[in-house]
Amino acid sequence: MSAVKIGIVGLGQRGLQHLNSLWKVEDAEIVALCDPTADNLAEKKIAGYVDGFHMGDIKTYINFSDFFTDSRLDAIYFAIPPSLHEGEILQAAERGIHLFVEKPVSLFLDEALEMERVIERSGIIATVGFNQRHDSWHTGIREFLADKRLVMITDVVNGTLESHSVKHTRTEAVGGPQNRVWAANRSWSGGTIVEAGIHQTDLMRYWAGDIDWVEARYIHRDAEDIEDGGDNPYAYSVTYGFSSGVIANLMMSRLRKTFWGDAYQDIIWDRGHLKLEKDGPVAYYYDGPYPPEGAVDQEALRHPLSLGPRNNNTLEISRSFVQAVKEQSSVPLLNTFSSSINSHAAVLGANVSDALDGQRVVLSDLLTSDAYARFRQKPSHS
Repeated sequence: MSAVKIGIVGLGQRGLQHLNSLWKVEDAEIVALCDPTADNLAEKKIAGYVDGFHMGDIKTYINFSDFFTDSRLDAIYFAIPPSLHEGEILQAAERGIHLFVEKPVSLFLDEALEMERVIERSGIIATVGFNQRHDSWHTGIREFLADKRLVMITDVVNGTLESHSVKHTRTEAVGGPQNRVWAANRSWSGGTIVEAGIHQTDLMRYWAGDIDWVEARYIHRDAEDIEDGGDNPYAYSVTYGFSSGVIANLMMSRLRKTFWGDAYQDIIWDRGHLKLEKDGPVAYYYDGPYPPEGAVDQEALRHPLSLGPRNNNTLEISRSFVQAVKEQSSVPLLNTFSSSINSHAAVLGANVSDALDGQRVVLSDLLTSDAYARFRQKPSHS
């Protein structure tokens, strides 16, 4: 295969970021762009987000049905709000087109599982946009922890409800928020744990393996504190139990009129802590004679990991996907569509647990048991 011919569906924030990265990948050729908003397909607008962009022979489409007939497509990037999937991924997979799907792939497990079945049956290359796995610091952490017994991970992310990057989807034209910040609306985003916390969840899996169960409690937003459809909860507390025995805590907040946020990550193994600090990951542990003969020098416990400057993980995940398509092999990928289902089940399972007053939800049951069927199903339009 020569250059991989790629189309992008959704020229909003994330789609433009992918286009900017793919523009730098030597073996990638952009042949088609699709977005229901004509303004998002204007060359001048795109050039403001993509270095050196020019339309050239790229075809643009407003309707997916027209875009889909472009016979040149080897692969498609889907970068649309998860609530707007209407079978496009199934259609592409059935035609043998390779897929890069932004997370979350769906707000409903039955829909995600149907995508997985069709993708597996088609034999195509398919991945989900968990770019954090391609972050050089996160890869370095994984290598550092490889021979250690992990016991607990804690990730705290404080954010604000309004302060999201610019959104381009015309949500106001299709029953969504007037301010286009669909990530703040639960029916569009699935909630903060699903829309954003899925990144932290998948990163924990990158370090600690698959998740077996989830328990969660949310503090839901007061009805009088909902503006422009921003109804996501104030705060989320989620606990994951991993197959490896690790326990993980994911705590997130989305406050209105605060406009301040921060984050804290702590990974604990049986002999130390690893923290992601401003200048990179730092491990804290004692490596002197034991028991120590006197007071332990606290500064000597600090061991920065020498991982160099941080890379562009969005660029790296695209390079891996393009290589995988070119070689017709999933080996270059750090996650496949199928392997990513555990991350999706975990965050959707957190929503289920909260709805059941914090009850433990075993993911294998969530995926198959009739007891959870109502939580898996996508509501009918009728």
